Amino acid sequence: MSVIAVPSGLKPNSFAMRQQTAQISFASPYGGSEQVLDMGNERWMISMSLANRTFADAARIEAFIAACRGMTNTVALYHWIRKQPRGTMRGTPQTNGVTAGAASILIYTTAGATLLAGDMFGAGGLLFQVAADCVANGSGELLTPIVNRVRRDLAPLTPVVWDKPTAPFRLISNSAVQYIPGYATEVSLDFAEAVA
Repeated sequence: MSVIAVPSGLKPNSFAMRQQTAQISFASPYGGSEQVLDMGNERWMISMSLANRTFADAARIEAFIAACRGMTNTVALYHWIRKQPRGTMRGTPQTNGVTAGAASILIYTTAGATLLAGDMFGAGGLLFQVAADCVANGSGELLTPIVNRVRRDLAPLTPVVWDKPTAPFRLISNSAVQYIPGYATEVSLDFAEAVA
């Protein structure tokens, strides 16, 4: 398996990122009550489309799709719209060490730094989304609630990536470039986070 580079100049004309939660639901056939069991193995899903393009530009996209080799190789992707936090956290933040299953991460940063709901950040090759606005205390400790749980332990002082934080994704759609006279039509790509 290899990590495939995103082609230069790739700019989606539509982009969606969502969390897919693994869960099982049980409903009573008599009283209507139900239970939902969260399996705890959520992953990020990305859907994007690329605008019509010239034959020359389409060749790069065609090569990218072929290089993914279906789901064999991965590509490092990020939230195309929120490449940096809307909050003020910058610099070289680090985690205090986190155990798998945690629903929040303590980040060491500068006093007063903020993260806002929906901001994305990365740590240890994982991609996280902030669940609610938070502010670092006077010691620079930023307790950050996250929407997706930590899947594996993160060592103390793991660097926190705030500028285009990525995770590995696999191409899951059967995408192809379609050529018509004069140009190549829009291409849709669907990706699922590669869970290690």
